[in-house]
Amino acid sequence: MNQQSDGRALIIYIGAITLVGLLIVCGSIISFNASGRNDEPVKISTEVKP
Repeated sequence: MNQQSDGRALIIYIGAITLVGLLIVCGSIISFNASGRNDEPVKISTEVKP
């Protein structure tokens, strides 16, 4: 591989990693918003109920 195609491969590689990272972040935000309706944060109880 010459230097030009090597640089292009590096750009594609970095772009793919960034895209996957954004997809993971967006997916987690969407699933968090779907689990907490009414614009309220989800209350996670740590108390043990009998």
